[in-house]
Amino acid sequence: MKRLIPKVIRLNYRLMTRYSSDLFKGNLSKFAKPDRFKIPYNGMIETQQPIHHSDFVENKIHNIKLASSQIAPLQVLPGEIFSFWKAVGKPSKGKGYKTGRNLVNGALTEDIGGGLCQLAGIIYHTSLKSGLEILERHPHSLDIYEENERYTPLGADAAVVYGYKDLRIRNTRGFPIKYTFIIKNESIACRVFLEDNVEQNKVEFKRVKNGNSEVVATVVTDYDGNHHEVGVSEYLKS
Repeated sequence: MKRLIPKVIRLNYRLMTRYSSDLFKGNLSKFAKPDRFKIPYNGMIETQQPIHHSDFVENKIHNIKLASSQIAPLQVLPGEIFSFWKAVGKPSKGKGYKTGRNLVNGALTEDIGGGLCQLAGIIYHTSLKSGLEILERHPHSLDIYEENERYTPLGADAAVVYGYKDLRIRNTRGFPIKYTFIIKNESIACRVFLEDNVEQNKVEFKRVKNGNSEVVATVVTDYDGNHHEVGVSEYLKS
């Protein structure tokens, strides 16, 4: 039945449903906006990842640079929410996005804006280290990598699909934050700039095999030594 409904209608329905939910929750006024206050950011927490060369890698780097340029101007005030898709918008050819590799419903496909999941994943990982609150994050359903091919630990990914899967993070710090990026042909770095130097949280991705799948518990340890399990992800092996 689902396949009989045109894709554009399904997408518009999901967008309308999410808008209604944000309206009901009072989120519409809480999303991050471009710089409003000039603040000296004296603290920084960083995550670095390699960019592995594969099919469409040049397009992937192009897409990541384009999307990150929409995120970098945002300033997330205390209590405000960073939304990946609110920042980036729908990727399209008209906006300059190119075809890249995507993992959709357990299968590798080609689509406009492919490769943005690595950008979302490194934002997610850096936000965990920075002590921010994860409101929405989706793991990929399938683990397609061998251990020597990984650019990030299993469990540190964040799947983003426009209209369906978002990455949303609340600034629970008492001061504004910003995300900035350094993107090269071989690597990507995500930095969270903070007003003050803060102790970086320790983030562990604890893996347990479960038949033909692997379950990963994400555990964050703060500077006081408190442990918090912030999510459990399950991945089928390809």
